[in-house]
Amino acid sequence: MVVDSSALLAYLQREPGATVVDAALKKGLVLSSVNRTEIIGKLVGKGVPVNEVTADLNAMTLEMVEFDLEQSDLAAHWYARRSAYDLSLGDCACLALAEARGVKVLTGERAWAKLPGLRVEVQLIRE
Repeated sequence: MVVDSSALLAYLQREPGATVVDAALKKGLVLSSVNRTEIIGKLVGKGVPVNEVTADLNAMTLEMVEFDLEQSDLAAHWYARRSAYDLSLGDCACLALAEARGVKVLTGERAWAKLPGLRVEVQLIRE
């Protein structure tokens, strides 16, 4: 299962949905390098030292996947529609990785479950 930035941020900040992410981490999750950048940037922007954030991410059961040309082409579909659906580049990268792998995506973004033409299954971390 691919994990979105919003889900890992909820886990790292002990927000609602963190227990769902914890259970999924025990099974192993896949994270795009683009989402890793987004997570680090958001937490460092809140004052968390970069070495602390990277240590936390490195300690997790995460398969880190570099953003490649296949994902780039798949992400472009959503990036072209980003304004209409309030998607970040990280969101598009996450959806593309899930589609490339043919697996579910774990997210805190409720709106994703209603994206038209979505080619992956969305699992929300909170109801």
